[in-house]
Order: sequence, then structure tokens, then C-alpha cells
Amino acid sequence: MANCLVYYSEGRATSWIGDAAGEVLANELKRMDFNIVNAVELRQRLEKAVRKNEAGKYVVVFARDVVPHDVFDIVNKNAPQLPQTGIANLRSDIPPDTLYAETPLVKFLHRGGNIVWLGDVPFWYVTNPQKPMETLQLWIWPHVNFFAILGVVQVFSNIPQPTYEGLADLDTWLSKRPVLVSPKIIINADKVNEGAVSDCERRNGFIPLAKTFVLNGAVVSWLIRLPDGSTYNMIEPLGRELQISMRASRLATELELMGNVYIPIIPKILTLARAGGKYRRVAEKKEQEITVSQQPSGPVSGFFEAHSAWIRRVGRGLFIRLWDYEIRLDNDRNATVTEEEVRGMARKIRDLLEKLGIKCPSD
Repeated sequence: MANCLVYYSEGRATSWIGDAAGEVLANELKRMDFNIVNAVELRQRLEKAVRKNEAGKYVVVFARDVVPHDVFDIVNKNAPQLPQTGIANLRSDIPPDTLYAETPLVKFLHRGGNIVWLGDVPFWYVTNPQKPMETLQLWIWPHVNFFAILGVVQVFSNIPQPTYEGLADLDTWLSKRPVLVSPKIIINADKVNEGAVSDCERRNGFIPLAKTFVLNGAVVSWLIRLPDGSTYNMIEPLGRELQISMRASRLATELELMGNVYIPIIPKILTLARAGGKYRRVAEKKEQEITVSQQPSGPVSGFFEAHSAWIRRVGRGLFIRLWDYEIRLDNDRNATVTEEEVRGMARKIRDLLEKLGIKCPSD
């Protein structure tokens, strides 16, 4: 039997999962013999699991979709200077509390732990250690965000489309934050079971659970400026492999190599891409030192497939991504789901985990 935890902490920030919705989800999972833990308790449990070499016996469901600094302490708690959009001074010489691979959450994953994430983009934000109800944006630093940790390319869908080919009985929803991934690591399973997990573990792979089509959106790209002055888009090889034309996104970060340290520079430009064929220039910006010259601006255009729910092998653990949209009840304002739907999510999480061979104790 697994040690089943659900993270819910009213004292820590959340993004798309409303307070009321998260509480209903956590309580419903508690009824299914999950233990609710706050951020401090979560750190203690993860550290214990790693220390006793028992991470593989644990699963954590995040009922708040901002990574708490308590378990991902990659900024200095006394001077959290992770750069934010619009701030001129983007460099911090103050070392982080912990290297990202040594944070409790990442060590837990690498040692075999299992994580279930829903709502907004995982590893897009971390809570501010000095003001834990506020967030710091991780996307600016590709060496500590979703790109480095999960190995997926994030897409922002401006016209959310329904999901399809649901492999895990997750129902259908309007997908807002699907991802792209190399076909080389995709496990084309007929159904989700322990056999698919074994194949995923063997190939360090990616199991699609639900897909969508992106009609209009933005791909988050990472541009590195090399010492010779040229730039390299880290996403470009995947674009060629998928036959999608990718350009620097509206959230693109350019990293400049200065004394063996990559310094992030944030250009205010948009992405233009299309699946096959030629793309149309909407507008052009003047060449700037910090961007690739003559970048077109405008949204992504085209019609390409992306993954809305998935399982990714990370180290020896599994990262399970579900329901990439807002999850809010009436009490959260702008309700997107009902209480019964949130309870249904809890049941579907439990059922999916059992198919993967992760069973929580029951009375």
C-alpha cells in the first residue's frame, strides 16, 4: 500500500485551483484515506521518504497549483530575488538556498516518488518565502522550471479546444495549457496499467492521457545567446521533429552567457508558428540586441496536436499531469466546476492511481 498525501495549505499561494475547490478536493481524497498535509508537513514527509529510501511508496496530489518554497527552495529565503517580468535588474548574485536537484520535491521525484498535478502549469511559479501567499515566476529561469525538470515544451492555447482520446477516463474539458514532447519518448499504450508504467520506466518515457488541437496560442521558447554572439533556440530541434515552425514567444527568455553564468533577458515579443506550410508575418519589430533580428510578432497560428494530460517518468518517479484549466467553485468566484465535479476528480485520481499500481490503504 502507498502512503497517499494531498497537499492543501491555506497559508500558501495557489493559481487556478480556487481555495474552495482545493478544500473540497482535499477533503474528498481524505475520505478515500489520503492524509492532508500543509507545506511544512509536506517537506517533513518528503524528506523522511527520501531519507528512508521509501519515496516509491508515496504519492502526493497537489490541491494548490503553486509549488511551495518549503519543498522547492531554489531562491534565497532571506532575499528572494528570482527575476520577475518587468523588473530591470534581472540578475541576482545571492545564491539560492538549495540547488534545484537537491530540493526536497525534486529529490523525491528522482528517488521514485509520485506526484499528481492539476490546474495551472507545474513549476511555473514558486511561493515567495517571505510572503507565501504571493508567487515568484519560475518560467524565466529554464534551468529550474518545467522545461528542465519535466522535459516538456509548454503551449499557451488562446482558443481552448476540447480534449479527446482520453486514455484514463478523465472526461472532456477545454484544454488551456497543453504541452509538446518528442515523439521518441512517447509510450503509445492501449490502456493505462502497470504494464504501460513498466514500459515508461524502461524508456524514461511519456504516456499521453488526453490530447487537444491548438488553433491559436503561444509556445514558450528559450533563446540562448552564445559567446560568438549568435543565438540558439533550445526548442528548435523539437519544432523540426514535429514539423512545427517555432519562433521566439511572447514569454521567450533569452539567456546570455557571461562568465559561465546565463543571465536572463526578457524581450517583449510574441510567438508566430504554424504546423506545416508558411507562416504569415503580422508585424515586425526593429532589430534589438536582446532578440533575434526582425522577429515577427503575433500569436501562434496553425493547427497542431498537443498533450493536455500525461504521465512523465522523472528519475525513478512519475509526474502525472491532469486537467489543465481553472478549477473554481462559486465561493472562489467565476466558477468553472461544481462541487460534484470536483469530487468526481478525486475519484478519477484514485482510480487512475490504482490502474498504475498505486493503491492507498482503505478501512
